[in-house]
Amino acid sequence: MVDNYKREGRVRHNTNLPLNSRFFLLISLLFCICSFSLYGQSIGKGDFSGVIIDKESREPLVNSHIFIKNYPEFNWISSEEGKFFIRFPEYLISDTLVVSFLGYKSKEVPLLSLNTSVSVIELNKLMISLDEVVVMPEGLALENLISDILKNIKNNYPSQRHQLSGLYRKISTDYSEFTGLIEAAVTIQDVGYSKDISNSKIHINSIRKGDELAKADSVYLDYIEKVKARVVHETGVKPISNDLVDLYRQNPARGAFYEDALFTERGLRMTLIGIPEMPVYHEIVGVEVVESDTVYHIAFGSTDPPIGTSYMKVNSRDFAVLELQQKVFLNADRTDYVEFFVKYRKVKEKYYPEKIVYKKMRLISRDVGGHSMDIHTYWFDEVNTGKFKKIRFKDAIKADENIGFKVDEYNQDFWINSEFIKKHPLDSAVIRSLERYRNLQEQFKSNGKK
Repeated sequence: MVDNYKREGRVRHNTNLPLNSRFFLLISLLFCICSFSLYGQSIGKGDFSGVIIDKESREPLVNSHIFIKNYPEFNWISSEEGKFFIRFPEYLISDTLVVSFLGYKSKEVPLLSLNTSVSVIELNKLMISLDEVVVMPEGLALENLISDILKNIKNNYPSQRHQLSGLYRKISTDYSEFTGLIEAAVTIQDVGYSKDISNSKIHINSIRKGDELAKADSVYLDYIEKVKARVVHETGVKPISNDLVDLYRQNPARGAFYEDALFTERGLRMTLIGIPEMPVYHEIVGVEVVESDTVYHIAFGSTDPPIGTSYMKVNSRDFAVLELQQKVFLNADRTDYVEFFVKYRKVKEKYYPEKIVYKKMRLISRDVGGHSMDIHTYWFDEVNTGKFKKIRFKDAIKADENIGFKVDEYNQDFWINSEFIKKHPLDSAVIRSLERYRNLQEQFKSNGKK
């Protein structure tokens, strides 16, 4: 079964990123190459290595899937010897590592319990009834899976008007410290996935902003603006400056309106198969049963086996893509990167985005690299498919406005009672870092317009 999905090769993962992502990727590459700084290994991160083995036979488990429980975008694949090396932000040290392998019971290991030398993680074989799993036919090729995904896009994703309500959060980092925070409670009115996404509207119900603790180089920022203007002139591509609009347009299912989007035949083939000159390696690294549906976890990338930082989860019953992550490395050491992640959930027989994450390097000084990132996240906790109050054009944010300057007077009562914040609280380590000069409530109040 696995062999039918395994092909050799590699692909440039940015091929089918959204248009604005590709623009940013081009700018990032320019500054990674041209910067005068020396970019060594990032500090302030958790580093652990180990090996995953069968508890009974003591044999190594090749291509085990490893990820951080509450931040699944941090994930890895074990090597041919069952070995792994993981690196993650130090503030996640209180989280849990999850290890899974096809046919074995998943295991959760607190990161704090891992050895600083080499950890040995043992997995037990899992007995699963054949009635529980849909076995993929031997003759099924990856082309067939792509075809089934495309055939079912209209059935799986909403073509009708709907509203999403949720939380937007932008966290900025610099090495081991956090340097900025913006949060907004939003309502998004989408016209349906069969229509141009530019007709959708985003309304900010309330927004708050912390202090900017990173040091920006004004001369460097001016230089960046000139480079951007030159790229726009030469390519004809004008980037979206509004982070909330840009993040929502990262949804690949929503972008199927465009000819070169990921959820098109060309997009999926380039992402999972590639071309003869640049083919893609891919591997089924896990199978799980979710509410009686079998979900296949397919890792893909430019190495054999894939390292697991780019992957797709597909429901074998309706061929809906449930999760997708793409990570584009910008240097050989894999310390500089751009990363996109989306997770869908089913509501009334259609799949809507539950979480969207977009990580990109900050371009505020000459010290450009993976240590300095903007992490943009949407959580959508409410989906309204019935009657709802439409967002007026004048109340919707514009794609060309900088959201960092659109901060009204801080509504403390709103945020204290916000269910979104209760469901998605800031990690205590993040709060401590952001409050190293003054507490967040003081920051929100002083940064709000009077």
